Amino acid sequence: MFKKYLDKLKPYLEKLQPLAHTLREKGMHFYRHVDGLARKYWAQPRFRLVSYLIIALILGVNIGKMIAPPAPDTSASKKVIDVEKNGIININLPGVVLSPDNFEFMQTAEGSAPMYLSVPGRLAFNAERLKVISARAPGRVERIYAFDGAIVKTGQALADYFSPDYVSAQTEFILSSKMVAALQKNQVSGLYQDAQSTAEAAANHLRVLGASNEDINRLRTTGQASPTFPIRAPIDGVVIKRAVDPGAYLNTGDILATIADPKNLWFLGNVYEQDVGKIKVGDTFRLKVESYPDREFIAKANYVGAAIDPVTHALVVRCEIDNSDGLLKPEMFVSGTLEIGKTEAVVIPTSAVIQGRNIRYAIIKTGDTSFSRRPIYGFALNANEFAVTDGLEAHQTVVTKGATLLNQRFLREED
Repeated sequence: MFKKYLDKLKPYLEKLQPLAHTLREKGMHFYRHVDGLARKYWAQPRFRLVSYLIIALILGVNIGKMIAPPAPDTSASKKVIDVEKNGIININLPGVVLSPDNFEFMQTAEGSAPMYLSVPGRLAFNAERLKVISARAPGRVERIYAFDGAIVKTGQALADYFSPDYVSAQTEFILSSKMVAALQKNQVSGLYQDAQSTAEAAANHLRVLGASNEDINRLRTTGQASPTFPIRAPIDGVVIKRAVDPGAYLNTGDILATIADPKNLWFLGNVYEQDVGKIKVGDTFRLKVESYPDREFIAKANYVGAAIDPVTHALVVRCEIDNSDGLLKPEMFVSGTLEIGKTEAVVIPTSAVIQGRNIRYAIIKTGDTSFSRRPIYGFALNANEFAVTDGLEAHQTVVTKGATLLNQRFLREED
């Protein structure tokens, strides 16, 4: 059967024999040519040197591959990051050792934290310790002794004031006093008592006009009327507003100056409608002002407004503040806080809190080389502590130092 097929292929093989002979001749010619070139170049010392070097290099590379230790399995040290739906990010950093100089940890514990109500407001002079000095009779301001900002004591002269009514009242008192003295010597029955009553009425008239007991005694002693009388400070304080200049004419009731006591101020806070039920008279507020960020001032609530302000839609709460050291100034903006209760919370240092765009985070250690970054919710207790009401549990290891640095690793892995 095979012979039959070979007989059919024989004509084709005979036709291919010349072509095969030609290819063989060309191959032999090429071999002789290459062999001649090789002998020619091999006879050159430089060519042989280069050849030996190439052979040595190839042998060295292959021998190195055979004796080199196997490459480590990189899949075991691959960093793994897992992002959960609730925003928790878990990361594994095998082989990474956190230096104790740069990283510190703490164990969380169950606890409670005070809840505070924030009450913004401002400072004002205590209206109960503020006095408006006005003219008690028509007259002219001759001289002013205490200008705006002057610190004055009770009874200190603020201005000299000329008033015809005061001059008349002095004359009336002097005459009635002389009449009392004359009748006292003669002991005229009935007239002496009338003269005493007239003199006392004249003295009261002087008091109404602003004269002090010292001024009245001086008039009784000297019998000399003064063209002006001093307007005196009724309280210790500071002149916060002067309404007139020297030479100004005043009618009865016109304001000369206003004096306030700067050692006792009011805090006027705004409590919004949803928080009205959380405050009452007697509550203790802790106040902070921008001028003294590290200082806290204590104030007691003495009044809670009876109605909501229609403009601010807030209720006014008023507190008295002792300002004996003079640090606080009226019209300062104040941030007040009121403790309204306690809540269960995990308290951590503020250094453990990472501030994101609108969310705070904390990083907890979940294994030897694994960490978890979790969103947390709560409020600042003070400059050094943060109360976490949601996001952390007791008996977790929180990164307290180096949290921001470790967070950079999370951000890089996220990207």
